[in-house]
Amino acid sequence: MGFELIIEELSIARGDALALVGPSGSGKSTLLDLLALARRPFSAESFLLNPRKGPAIDLAALWRAGDEESLTATRAAHYGYILQQGGLLPFLSVRRNIALSQAVLGAPDPAHIEALAMRLDIAALLDRMPATLSVGQRQRVAIARALAHRPEILLADEPTASVHPALADIVLGLLIEQAREQDTALLLATHDPDRAARHGFSLLPLSTEVGAGGGRSRLSRQAIALA
Repeated sequence: MGFELIIEELSIARGDALALVGPSGSGKSTLLDLLALARRPFSAESFLLNPRKGPAIDLAALWRAGDEESLTATRAAHYGYILQQGGLLPFLSVRRNIALSQAVLGAPDPAHIEALAMRLDIAALLDRMPATLSVGQRQRVAIARALAHRPEILLADEPTASVHPALADIVLGLLIEQAREQDTALLLATHDPDRAARHGFSLLPLSTEVGAGGGRSRLSRQAIALA
């Protein structure tokens, strides 16, 4: 059996906070990976990124040309991605984990790291190693790392899946606060649409169907509801 994910239309502007919702296996993580340029679609009619500075980037054309170098550079410069388990490198300190996105771009900004750490209440943890942190602390470090290079788009895959409900509210609040402060478009995948809605996220439901040939999920034009 196969699986097909169809995105009819999706437009995200800086300052938007959107929550992708749907059952397990509906393609939420796949969609985030596509948007993050970590996966290649079977076909794409149009996929444009309009950065703060410079001309629009035709990502669909880069995909068709197989231009991995340009896709990698675009991802590094314009995207922040928070994985379910944080994805911190265990052999680097908290400070160096956060600085990774800046280092890739050759644009160190220690003052911005300090400011993010203060806002996320992890300033006292900067010289510690990830193994010494709690789950909630690691998630806040992951948020800081994703925001350290001031991305155009912040993606988060189930960022509250492994934390206590009270901490889930804190994580979502920090995400939306920091994204708005940095004028970043925010899209997360979640199994908890009610919680996301309470924090001001607009919901993007993936409709699913299963047939003899496999499963299909669709994000339709009618589903788009921007904040």
